[in-house]
Amino acid sequence: MAGKTKITALYERLSRDDELQGESNSISNQKKYLEDYARKNGFGHIKHFTDDGYSGTNFNRPGFEAMLEEIKNGNVDTVIVKDMSRFGRNYIQVGFYTEMLFPDKGVRFIAINSNIDSNNPLDNDFAPFLNIMNEWYAKDTSKKIKAVFKNRMSEGYRCSGSIPYGYKRVDGDKQKLHVDEPAAKNVRRIFTMAAEGIPLSNIADTLTNEKILIPSAYAEKYFPEQAKHHSYHNAYRWNATTVGYILDRQEYLGHTILGKSICDNFKTKKRRKATDDELMVFENTHEPIVEQNLFDKVQKLRTKKRKKLPNGTLTHRLSGFVFCADCGNRMTYSSGGMHSVYDSSRSFQCAKYKSPYDDACGSHFIRASALEQIIANALRSVSKIVLEDDKAFAEQLMEQWKINKQTKSTENVNELNAVNQRIAELDELIQNLYESQIKGILPERQVKRLMKQYTEEQDQLMIKAKELETEASTDDGHCKTDITKFVSLIRKYENFEEITDSMIFELINRIEVHSANGERGVHRTQKIDIYFSFIGQIALPEEMSDEERIAAIEQARIERKRENARINNKERRKKYRELVRRAKSDSQAAEEVEKIRAKNRERNHRFQEIAKRRREEDPEYQRRVADRKHLAELRKMKIAELIPLAETDSVAAEVLNTRRETNAIKNKAMAEKRREERAAHPEKYPPKKKLSEEEKRERQREYSKKSQLRRKAAYAELKERAKTDPQAAKELAEKKAYNCKATTKSRNKLIELAKTDPQAAEKLAKQRSKRNTHHRDKYEQLKQDALSNPEAAGKLAKHRERAIQATTRYYNNLKALAETDPQAAEKYQAHVEYNRAYLQAYNQKRRMSVAQS
Repeated sequence: MAGKTKITALYERLSRDDELQGESNSISNQKKYLEDYARKNGFGHIKHFTDDGYSGTNFNRPGFEAMLEEIKNGNVDTVIVKDMSRFGRNYIQVGFYTEMLFPDKGVRFIAINSNIDSNNPLDNDFAPFLNIMNEWYAKDTSKKIKAVFKNRMSEGYRCSGSIPYGYKRVDGDKQKLHVDEPAAKNVRRIFTMAAEGIPLSNIADTLTNEKILIPSAYAEKYFPEQAKHHSYHNAYRWNATTVGYILDRQEYLGHTILGKSICDNFKTKKRRKATDDELMVFENTHEPIVEQNLFDKVQKLRTKKRKKLPNGTLTHRLSGFVFCADCGNRMTYSSGGMHSVYDSSRSFQCAKYKSPYDDACGSHFIRASALEQIIANALRSVSKIVLEDDKAFAEQLMEQWKINKQTKSTENVNELNAVNQRIAELDELIQNLYESQIKGILPERQVKRLMKQYTEEQDQLMIKAKELETEASTDDGHCKTDITKFVSLIRKYENFEEITDSMIFELINRIEVHSANGERGVHRTQKIDIYFSFIGQIALPEEMSDEERIAAIEQARIERKRENARINNKERRKKYRELVRRAKSDSQAAEEVEKIRAKNRERNHRFQEIAKRRREEDPEYQRRVADRKHLAELRKMKIAELIPLAETDSVAAEVLNTRRETNAIKNKAMAEKRREERAAHPEKYPPKKKLSEEEKRERQREYSKKSQLRRKAAYAELKERAKTDPQAAKELAEKKAYNCKATTKSRNKLIELAKTDPQAAEKLAKQRSKRNTHHRDKYEQLKQDALSNPEAAGKLAKHRERAIQATTRYYNNLKALAETDPQAAEKYQAHVEYNRAYLQAYNQKRRMSVAQS
């Protein structure tokens, strides 16, 4: 581009620290200073490139990058700055631009106050030293700023403007955090779901589906003055990283955590995560959102998180808890392959079993089901001990801890003495080496090799000695606190039926599996050490003898064999159905099906022969066959037929209960289905009219009346058929007997209830009055019919005779009972007086009638 006019680039920069030095370095002052210099020295086509508020150690500045782009395009002739520090404070990069890039692009570089001009090479010899001094200034400033921030953080002051999601600041108090309840509610929910074992991605999906704002969007909406992040794709799109970041924050326990990231190099500005020793933790500085127990449970769940196997299935829930007692490595879980369905194939084995290296370990094989059973038994034993007497348990545990502490202390002292003795021996050996070298006894090469070996060993021993000296012993108060936490957990899972994932994560820390005793079968034994949360390993009483253990193992083996047989039969039937399906179009498959059927027919024939011999010879087998036939007959009966049989037949009673339970389940399912149908299609099912209590009672009376009429009609029809049909007559007699028995049972129940319940007594009195009125009306009707109907007259005579006989029997029994029962005697005496008074009145009436006639 011949004839193109190039520009003179005037570059100005000002950082936050430079502002403290006054107006001399301000942007406006730099612009005026550079423009005056350019005009005075004949530089035309001026263009300013400015960076306000950018550090000189970082060259990612918009103004500098724009100037650099012009230089690379060949549009710049001269670059002028006030001094070298305005250009930059990183001597390596400054040297690259001034020594390599600018000369290569034909750009003249001028630093006015530093007396640097690339057109005068003799004046540039001091430039590298100026760059080094400028960088040293930036480094020194960085150190001072870090020291100020570290000093403030060591006193508990926050130096960062960001605050955790769930907290907020109030006006006038920038240090203390206050709970922001709407966001704190979400934080508690996240911790609760994580404690239940829900994966982080599922938690994130749940929050996303419920349209809950992510932390940055929430801060921007409700606390814009505290918001730091304003760029996000979706204000409601949560991810597992955000959820995990919330679960890791100790601030939710009420602690202040400072110095979480550290910048080691002031040039790169890259920050790394601080180690636990570098963190500054100030406890109980604000109100917590999450309890310590919940936080600890979540952290434990995250550290024990189960990974996926290569076949895509999750590992066992005990994965991460089971360790080899010999080598200390985790034991790996084997599920027996993707298609394995056998319990025996699911097992744990040492990770270093059959290792190709020298540190290979034994198998330590144990079935997962057996390990779960051992854990369940141990938890039940501990729960029983704790719930019976938690104080005695705490005292026993404290005594055990004291013994372990004394033993450990003695071992530490002995080990420390041995380490110190070896350090002294190495000091003597090193001194002898120096003397041997001075005397010329050993060559220098050998001395150096031995010196290096002794020094390395001595350094390792000194580190170990320091660890032994500073090792903290368990504090008794801490022990009591731990016991209290463990007892509270045991009470939380009191009377459990089966172990859950939550119980494992809360109650167990570690499981160590020892090698088996080398035996096989029921005589194989294996020691398992279980370390509980807060209390470690404890001695548990033996729950069963060797004989009981062997019997239990044998029973478990039989059950496992049956289960495997059931699984095999299921797989075989599945393959057979597939073969039958293919046989419709495949002649080879059809032949295989025919062979299988022939084999089954032969086997069934043999079984029938054996069964026939057993039926003829084995009475127990005959009894079982009869029971099965009886059960099959009962299952065919209706509920109405089973009810009378259930009173004397236990099998019928069991079948009746099963039938009723099944019907109840079916009715419940049908009702639920009807409710779902109504909810899905409200237009087909208009809402029913709400009835008043009186309307409900009236409808119930109508229904009862109709039911009674139906029963009476059926009963009348049965009576009519009974005149000619013996079967109907038998059924009528059974019906009468059943009705009589049911009526008597209901009446006796009402009589018993009337002794304590006034309402029942009133109901009984009404029934008696109604019955008496009914009998009286019937008797009066019979008297009227007897006047004209000889048959009715005969019935009336029989009725009177029965009444006289019943009355005579009643009073004779009452007279006999009156000799021993005072209450009966009083009743009988009242009856005699009543009869005497009645007889006197009758005789008087008769005399008066005779006198009148």
